[in-house]
Amino acid sequence: MIEHAEVIHRGDRSGNEMAVRFRLPSGLEIYGLPTKNFYGGHWDLGPTWNYAVLADRPFLVDAGKFGQGNRLLAMMKAVSISDTDLDFVLISHSHEDHDGGLAELIEATQLDVKAHAIYDHLIRQYPAQSPEVKKKDFPAKCWHCFMPESFYSKNCFEYHRVLQGLTVNVIGNGQTQLGPDVHTYHLPGHSPDCLAVRLGDEALIVGDIILPDISPWPTRKAMFDEVAQVIRPAYTDAAAIFGLSCYIQSLKKLIRIAHDHPELLVLPAHRLYYNDRWNPVDLASRARQLLAHHIERCGAIVQILNSKPKAAEEIAAEYFEDRLLEGYGILMAANEIISHCELLMESGDVIRKDDNRYAASGGTQFETHIQNL
Repeated sequence: MIEHAEVIHRGDRSGNEMAVRFRLPSGLEIYGLPTKNFYGGHWDLGPTWNYAVLADRPFLVDAGKFGQGNRLLAMMKAVSISDTDLDFVLISHSHEDHDGGLAELIEATQLDVKAHAIYDHLIRQYPAQSPEVKKKDFPAKCWHCFMPESFYSKNCFEYHRVLQGLTVNVIGNGQTQLGPDVHTYHLPGHSPDCLAVRLGDEALIVGDIILPDISPWPTRKAMFDEVAQVIRPAYTDAAAIFGLSCYIQSLKKLIRIAHDHPELLVLPAHRLYYNDRWNPVDLASRARQLLAHHIERCGAIVQILNSKPKAAEEIAAEYFEDRLLEGYGILMAANEIISHCELLMESGDVIRKDDNRYAASGGTQFETHIQNL
């Protein structure tokens, strides 16, 4: 990491306001431009790292959270990158801390937008198909949101509105070539539209698919049912784009990419620099660590359920530290527990009762199931 990095602007100890130039052996330059990403409370991912890639067709990856688009443009200008130097902006996935600044950015620059085809479906509003009347003005990607009204009324409504007129040049499944030595991979699980970008044999921009220091949040497979009507007929298999099993398969694909391209500099969207230190990522090693983490958590959940059936919130309260459950933390923790219980139901180790509590079946096949995915 350090041998490739030139810190142009220092920023704070979390990486906010840093500007970093990565110079790769081929001469390719990538600028890391982290924008602020903080919503209050005790959960802090650190800033969102956006990347300007000065390839044959220069492009930007991600646009920061809502309200950060113009700030990102100012950061680019400070390192002598003009929007006219760029060909397009690519969105790694449809979470607000990655595409929130997009409309502001496009209004100022007229850049083309590229994203996965699922992104184009899910950023739109479908009032007649909304599962809840109170969410009829939400885009489909936010129908599953578990945050309370006090959060989304403050952070989300304008963000939802400004993306409706966006024109997206869509990227398909699998591996796609965007230019000489520029390839994208569709790696769902954290979000159904996640993309990683490989730059030859030198670098991989991974968004939130794999992160140092923290474990990416997995989706729930049940989310598919909420959006199926707006992504069919192109997508009919929930397990192919949602859920922990899907995310685990994406981790295994990253291990294969690491095997084929062993010298990759991995550039994640959060915590590349945090707590006054770099957090370099060895792709295969980190993916295996995350696989082991999910196996451990599944085992812990089965152990918790051996005493009696419990709801997701009860399991979360036993598994997570108290500090992680404060504020919105309990909602996020329960969502992660549900994603693991879905996998445990796939392996036959857990059953869900009529009252939405989970119970251990007496089996422990989850590790074999994960290994066989």
